[in-house]
Amino acid sequence: MGVGERPGGGGPGVSFLVLMLTTRCNLSCAYCYAAGAARPGDMPPALAQEALEGFHRPGRRLTVELAGGEPLLRFELLAQLVRSWASRPEVRFAVQTNALLLDRERLELLREFGVGLGISLDGTPAVNNLTRGGGRRVFRALELVGRAGLGVNLTVVLTRHNLERLPEFLLACAAQPAVRVINLDLLRPLGRGAGSDLTPEPGQIQAVVPRMLQVLGFINARRWPPLKVREVEQARRRRGGGRRPYCLAAEGRYAAVAPDGRVFPCASLAGDPAWSVGQVGEKGLEASLAAAVEDWGLPAACADCPLHAVCRGGCPARRIAFSGGVGGICELECALRKAINQGMTS
Repeated sequence: MGVGERPGGGGPGVSFLVLMLTTRCNLSCAYCYAAGAARPGDMPPALAQEALEGFHRPGRRLTVELAGGEPLLRFELLAQLVRSWASRPEVRFAVQTNALLLDRERLELLREFGVGLGISLDGTPAVNNLTRGGGRRVFRALELVGRAGLGVNLTVVLTRHNLERLPEFLLACAAQPAVRVINLDLLRPLGRGAGSDLTPEPGQIQAVVPRMLQVLGFINARRWPPLKVREVEQARRRRGGGRRPYCLAAEGRYAAVAPDGRVFPCASLAGDPAWSVGQVGEKGLEASLAAAVEDWGLPAACADCPLHAVCRGGCPARRIAFSGGVGGICELECALRKAINQGMTS
């Protein structure tokens, strides 16, 4: 997508829906993005069903991520939604959790209904405890996930505490058969993360990426299925060019619903009144979502960068968090994408 181009007007409609079942959580992460942003509360069951009905279109694939807060605190509602929509094959559910409440019963429901599983984990137990807590319990949950025959994507928030330990973390994940993909999320200055000293430096990223790639190669010469890092896979896929926006949110095909029913174009912006496009049940929400992201294309500063087809300007929500506007850039993401590309070509 070129500078100033729109990501597709009305587009094909929402294909990824996030339902924030609660703002409550059983952890108190040092950088929690939601802290101080989302209004406290639980999503009423009727509202969750209304949101699903409102964004579902027969025959159109819809992925529904059940999130929070900690969504397993609302396991009864989670199970109700999954069961009540099981007869519609075009709807797929996923849950993003800190895993502390995972047990055999809950994993059996996820397995029975094909619910995708994402877990937030910032490193080996000792490293994870520096920012999140519950590290050993999460690794025990990963063992349960493996015994249940499920796969899991891990999301790692990169901070000063864990960045240099990332290669060590990859080795720990390689010993967990359930772990398939690791997503790298650069710390954003939001919520408790605003004004903290947790944000890494570009130089740290440039130093660790070659070691990360070396360890990843070592692991995958010995492991099946391979352990993937999302950002490395994106670089491989996108080297052929292409003009699609960075993500579904930038295409206007993503909606996040807060517990009070407010709708946002990205879960990372949920709770910010400036990005609310309306309430569940209102008419024209899909058009409003498309209009809200019409300038989420490639920033002008990226137009002459030879890697813009690979990074596509980076995460728009991250650009907003770091620069104050979607037209800015995130230097940390630039450093990460460039280091990965260089490491893959050297």
